[in-house]
Amino acid sequence: MEIRTAEGLIEAYVFEEHIEGGRIGQIKDAFSRAPGVEFVGQFVGSFSLFGRVVARDLAELQGRITNEYWEAGIHSKWSLNLTAYSAVAPKRGSPPICALVRARATEDPFDVRDALDDGFLLGGEGAAVINDHDFDLLVDVGGDTVEHALDRVVALRSFPGIGRTATSFADLADAVRPTKS
Repeated sequence: MEIRTAEGLIEAYVFEEHIEGGRIGQIKDAFSRAPGVEFVGQFVGSFSLFGRVVARDLAELQGRITNEYWEAGIHSKWSLNLTAYSAVAPKRGSPPICALVRARATEDPFDVRDALDDGFLLGGEGAAVINDHDFDLLVDVGGDTVEHALDRVVALRSFPGIGRTATSFADLADAVRPTKS
């Protein structure tokens, strides 16, 4: 099974949960300058900072986690995007207000992700199968307001195959996408 992006890269996500008071901005800035970082943003909910990174292979990713990312202040859980081959993945594009939802699948997570892609996801939204000890899926939904983002989360929670969830919200005005000009 192929898990690489169209560019042949491994894609990974970090859910930074424990940040010392007043350091979110510093960590976000330092992390955004590290190699391979494609997105970093502050969130409110089950994690405080989220990042999407790419690497040539697992060895390169592990080296960055141990070195550059650790030195930037990133010390939390990492997950691979096991469906990175899909053009519709979290944080490749996003509505202005977003909700990142980690979900436990009650059915095969690859089938649930495909079903989400086949009609539930709107423009700019995305879903991925991830390797997390509590969750199987990461779903990126949202809208122009936090209320619209919440409506999308409520709809997702009733989608077939979606079980327990944990959600974080963000206004992406201050998000950093280092490779975007």
